[in-house]
Amino acid sequence: MITLIKYELLKLFKRVKTLVVILGFILLTGFIAFGLYKESENMKQYNTPEHRIQNYEENIKYNEQRKNDIPTDIKNDEAKKQQYLMHIDENIAELKDQISKVKAQIGKDMDWKKELDDRIKDLETNLKNDVNASMQSKSMLTQSLSEAKYLKDNNIKPMDDFEFNAFLFLERLIIILGQVFLAIGIAVFAADMVSGECTPPTLKLLLTQPVSRGKVIFSKFISVALAAAGLILSIEVIFFLIVGLIYGFGNPAYPVMVGAKYQFDLATFLPNGGHELAMVAGSSSIIPLWKYTVELLLTQGLYIIACTAFIFLVSTLFKSSMVSMGVGTVFIILMTILFNLVGFLKKFAIYVLPCYTDTTAILKGQTATMFNNPNSTFGTSMLVFLGWTVVCYLISHFVFTKKDILI
Repeated sequence: MITLIKYELLKLFKRVKTLVVILGFILLTGFIAFGLYKESENMKQYNTPEHRIQNYEENIKYNEQRKNDIPTDIKNDEAKKQQYLMHIDENIAELKDQISKVKAQIGKDMDWKKELDDRIKDLETNLKNDVNASMQSKSMLTQSLSEAKYLKDNNIKPMDDFEFNAFLFLERLIIILGQVFLAIGIAVFAADMVSGECTPPTLKLLLTQPVSRGKVIFSKFISVALAAAGLILSIEVIFFLIVGLIYGFGNPAYPVMVGAKYQFDLATFLPNGGHELAMVAGSSSIIPLWKYTVELLLTQGLYIIACTAFIFLVSTLFKSSMVSMGVGTVFIILMTILFNLVGFLKKFAIYVLPCYTDTTAILKGQTATMFNNPNSTFGTSMLVFLGWTVVCYLISHFVFTKKDILI
């Protein structure tokens, strides 16, 4: 069996298409890295004191202009007109106050520990005073407070929203790649794993060997699954190291909230008559960023293997490589669209593999909000990945071992 797997891996990496797919994935990852870096730089520029002051001043000019453009429906109503002008003056005064605060901060080193203490006090005050807040609002405040206290207790400086480092890059990369790119790339890579063997010389050689069809199909599946997962994860890790060496890795001990649980808030009612899905307060746990990243890569690896199993099944059902690639790609796109947008199909999306495009949501517990289903948890997601992998392979195995192959 090991010899068969080695033989299949050798055939995979000798294909020109494999090299093209690898090159394409490297270029795509590089393009995403550059885009995320430029986005970070733009956000950093946008948050400079000078740029913020400029924005405030432009807003003041806009509000001054509004004084001369009084809506026609209140022009002749002196009371409403005065109320309108007073509201504008309040906005202008607030903007000027913000300018004064920003100018006062220029040239000063901000004490992040004091800011963190102030934030903790504000969160505690909001939790205490917002007695009528929704369950979701209270849960979010509780989670933010837990994270802030963890940062304080472990002497960790909070990260800016626009920060660019290796850990943040890798998370964003996995999210972006998961949006169809990954599944389609696997379809292109693995679609001819079986159907491509229907050329007479190759299949004749395979079937005349003293090896059962079951071992042949299993070796093909193992080799393509290992190749797909290995190539994608290794390229991601290489770019992670490159970004880290150039721009820094960030703090590997930084807290990440994972494992959130959700339930319907029976005290709130939505316009359609249902209830809001809210996070259960205190259900999340904190793990360090390095551990979260390792678990994220492993989760993505399982998703890749499950996608490969589906494309492998399609490749087994059709003799033409082009047909396999086309059918696999179309089915992935169709399932993603239909089960996310069509009303009566949405409730089944929790069981549909292509709907799990964001593997970060699996670890954080946010798949419940994706599917509006509190039963969607990390365990559910793992069962879906395992189920699709096993079922798709078993069907492939049955079809390959039973069907007549003409040579």
